[in-house]
Amino acid sequence: MEDAIHKGDQKERAILFHLTRWVCVDGRVSRYEYVVLGFGLALIKYLIELSALVVLTGRILTPVDFVNPWLNSKTAIVDEYPAAAVGWLLFTLPFVAIAVSMSVRRAADAGWSPWWGLSMLVPLANLFFIAVLSVLPTRNRNQEAAAQRDISDVASAFAPPTGLEVVGRSVVYQERDQPDKLSAATVAIAAGCVVQVVVGLISVWGFREYGFILFFTTPIVAGAISGAIYNRSWRFGLGGLFGLIAIMNIVSFAVMLCVGLDGAICLFMAFPLLWPLSFFGGVAGRAISVTRLRAKDESRGMFGTMLLLPLALLLEPLDDHRALHRVDTEVVIDASPTQVWDQVIAFPEIKEPPAWYFRLGIAAPIHARIDGVGVGACRYCEFTTGPFVEPITVWEPPSASGEGGLLAFDVVEQPQPMQEWTPFSGLHPPHLDEGFVSRRGQFLLEPLPGNRTRLVGTTWYDIDVRPRLYWQAWATPTVHAIHRRVLDHIKRCSE
Repeated sequence: MEDAIHKGDQKERAILFHLTRWVCVDGRVSRYEYVVLGFGLALIKYLIELSALVVLTGRILTPVDFVNPWLNSKTAIVDEYPAAAVGWLLFTLPFVAIAVSMSVRRAADAGWSPWWGLSMLVPLANLFFIAVLSVLPTRNRNQEAAAQRDISDVASAFAPPTGLEVVGRSVVYQERDQPDKLSAATVAIAAGCVVQVVVGLISVWGFREYGFILFFTTPIVAGAISGAIYNRSWRFGLGGLFGLIAIMNIVSFAVMLCVGLDGAICLFMAFPLLWPLSFFGGVAGRAISVTRLRAKDESRGMFGTMLLLPLALLLEPLDDHRALHRVDTEVVIDASPTQVWDQVIAFPEIKEPPAWYFRLGIAAPIHARIDGVGVGACRYCEFTTGPFVEPITVWEPPSASGEGGLLAFDVVEQPQPMQEWTPFSGLHPPHLDEGFVSRRGQFLLEPLPGNRTRLVGTTWYDIDVRPRLYWQAWATPTVHAIHRRVLDHIKRCSE
């Protein structure tokens, strides 16, 4: 009976091992598994994306577009379908997690430091490492014994907190005092913080880049380093790791604020992106420390990964894709198009107090004036941070016969999009000039029955902060809010 129970338990653990083979962060991955599973999943992903793109746009996703490592260039393919772009990103993230997990374990299987598996997060370099990991042989020839260890490691990686010491090749667990735990956590938090702050300073003030390496690769690597250091002497569960990574990010952001890297508003907006990525990295780093992937000290591999980040920043200028995004906001006004037109070309000062998000520092519109009449005239829309200079390109006032009107303009000069919260007077992060750029806009007046008018305000903008899809999720609602404040004011004045 006991033998049957034991065999059943072993079978269940084997099934669990194979079901979690793609996504678990423990155990080794052989060359055969890496090639077959990796390229098999890539083919499935390509066929799904190809089918979706053909249905939505009629365009073909070429294999070159598919292997393009730059996230911005791929999302640009479905720019006209924001919902599809978000869906594509959510669909891609699990595949990225699988690729990182399998690369970390394949590197360990080949006798390399598992840390080199994180090179999957560096564009262009990841293609080279995939090719290398696909041909390197397994260092441990006893495949059956390695597989048995892998099955046991699936459960051991998420064991409850326990003290451990490494004695030769064996792991001896013992209880330790609380100060040692605090010391491990402090060092882990400090290490992750140093990585994020140093890479941030180099990227922002050295290269003037807000890109993939800063907002995607760096938090994962910083989290992995914190998770690995935290679990070198103590094995903590995911709950402890969850809190550690949160504290590491909060401390990192506080240091960034104190050294003038950026202001509080942008750091707050970045937190929902950076924290989940760094937690995923923390899980990978924890696995490197507490499972059999750690066959020897991994400090050299850890430092090599850290040095890879500044070098990867040199690749950021290659991802220079920028695309226009359109935002439309409309309001129905109980007034004729002629009455509305007079308020559109120049409206008086907005007396209503701004919404809470404008009071936090987002630039809010105040009033508009115009110099001249017709095409070639120049409109000045004053914001709390300065004026938008808007030369008129289309001037079509409503006609007496009841037709609508159109006022269109370019934007040749714009103020800062926000006033950052910072302890430094006059701090001017590069993203205030280059991150969000309004290119052009228009007001469309459509007559409605009952002497009413539908007024549609439109802005075309682009952003140079990546991943663009994430920051677009902040920028588009902000533009809508600005539109709404202006259109509601025009509605009140016209009525």
